[in-house]
Amino acid sequence: MLSLIKLAGKIAVPVSDDDRRSFWLGCVGIRNDGVMVSSRNGNIRNMFSKNTVNVESDKSCEYHAEGRALRKMDKGGILYVARISRKDGSFVMSRPCPLCQAKIKAKKIEKVYYSINNRQYGVYYPSKDLDKVFTYS
Repeated sequence: MLSLIKLAGKIAVPVSDDDRRSFWLGCVGIRNDGVMVSSRNGNIRNMFSKNTVNVESDKSCEYHAEGRALRKMDKGGILYVARISRKDGSFVMSRPCPLCQAKIKAKKIEKVYYSINNRQYGVYYPSKDLDKVFTYS
């Protein structure tokens, strides 16, 4: 489990220096058939058109690493999410946002492991709308 959170962290980091965000987010999904899928956050600037309307903010989940990974998932499975700080490369809080949580529930994902910091991770159980926090040993 920890190795997949770390893999999500590696996927999060861009390969070029032109991404100036203060953090990067990556996601690894394990489908029920055992296939591993992955994604990173998309460029949020591409989300809005010149004529921005409030409805377009609902599309933000499509640019989140979790939302992008969910497009590759079947019903069920497990997600591993990590957010990496640009400042020092540490793990920071990556709990899925409410929009992603709704999509996660709709896909019937069993659980979501997410980074909290370099010493802790969380597990979100969508069917129970419950989180548990653990410390790395």
